[in-house]
Amino acid sequence: MVGALDSDISGSSYADPELAALFSDEAQLSAWLQVETTLAQVQEALGIIPAGSGALIAQQLQDAPPELANLRRGYEQDGIAIPALTQSLRQRLPATAGNYLHYGATSQDIVDTALMLRLKRATGLLDARLSRLMAQLGDLAQDHRHSVMIARTRKRSAAPTVFGLQVVDWLAPLKRQRTRLEQLLPRLLLVQLGGAVGTQAALQPDGPAVNAALAKALGLAAAEPWHVQRDGLVEFGNWLAMTAGLLGKMGQDLLLLAQSGIEEVAFAAAGKSSTLPNKSNPVLAENLVAQASYCCSHGASLQQSLLASQARDGVCLALEQLTLGPLVCGCAASLSTASTAIERLAVNPQVMLDNIARDRGNMLAEAAVYALSRVLDRQQATKLVSAACAKSAAEGVHMIDALRAATTAAVDWDALRQPENYLGSAQQTIDRVLARGDE
Repeated sequence: MVGALDSDISGSSYADPELAALFSDEAQLSAWLQVETTLAQVQEALGIIPAGSGALIAQQLQDAPPELANLRRGYEQDGIAIPALTQSLRQRLPATAGNYLHYGATSQDIVDTALMLRLKRATGLLDARLSRLMAQLGDLAQDHRHSVMIARTRKRSAAPTVFGLQVVDWLAPLKRQRTRLEQLLPRLLLVQLGGAVGTQAALQPDGPAVNAALAKALGLAAAEPWHVQRDGLVEFGNWLAMTAGLLGKMGQDLLLLAQSGIEEVAFAAAGKSSTLPNKSNPVLAENLVAQASYCCSHGASLQQSLLASQARDGVCLALEQLTLGPLVCGCAASLSTASTAIERLAVNPQVMLDNIARDRGNMLAEAAVYALSRVLDRQQATKLVSAACAKSAAEGVHMIDALRAATTAAVDWDALRQPENYLGSAQQTIDRVLARGDE
């Protein structure tokens, strides 16, 4: 065990198991073999290699794969495992077919294209998890669109809101993220076939035709060689880090709402303490915050692959190997954790009302200023409300009662006293976000 993501104890909390499987040695090797097989088959179909060669290569590559120990030694020596892989595979083939294995390709062509095959599967799983979470949040916002609570700014009580609007603050950017994912996929899921330096010279004049045929056979998009153009991967890494960050914001909000003294939400099956039987720890929300920081740092590291030098660069390949898999798995784990958190979330509208009562009307300060400003000078209104808030804090009286006693202004005091009368366009905002498709 090197880190929390591959630990048998903590791995399932920090790395979604289904996504993690896509970055296993077995999955990587399977994708390499798929690319090598498909490359030979399309080259045979195009008449570039002798008839029968592609079929024979495909048949041999279906047999037992090379030993991982041999690939490990090759990676240690070459910084990439494909030379060891092709050498091992050629030993199984007659020379008439072995000469055409990996024909016209370079190692990075196989690595990058195989990575795209795995990322295609990964992005489908990420999209499914994101869609599920969005549906959960939509239901939660609808269920609590009238649950009045204190909105807090800079961790201080501010003005009335509804919990449904708080949920919309989590949901709306996730809808935008889903659109961003859809938009970036055509820039990400590209075949790679450039040959040694990106010229496809070994395949001349058939390089573009092989590229297009390979892309079609693998279900990827055809593209010019992009060995040192890592912007697609960096854009995807930024999406992963941003998604985890948005979920971390949700986790942070839930932590604050669940903390002692507020307790407007709680979690079923919450974490327990080994010594304090009264503790109910919001572990799921804590993990969302931690994963956000983790993914942010890995996203920043992945950006360094943009500095790839000249025609090809082994540094960026090593960096991507170190960062991309954990980043994908961490983001996926955040999505799964967020869904579990919402499933187990218990919202307490009565506690929200109790907290409003304990506030003694101070959350209505802005409402009071605007109500008085209709009949008094704004500066005078602000001074009266400020004094009423001070009296409420000093004497424990309701702020609206203190204000009413300080002025003869004609205000509907009973209506002003009700927080639900100062919710502005909250319901319209909820409606618009819930009705809106991916942006």
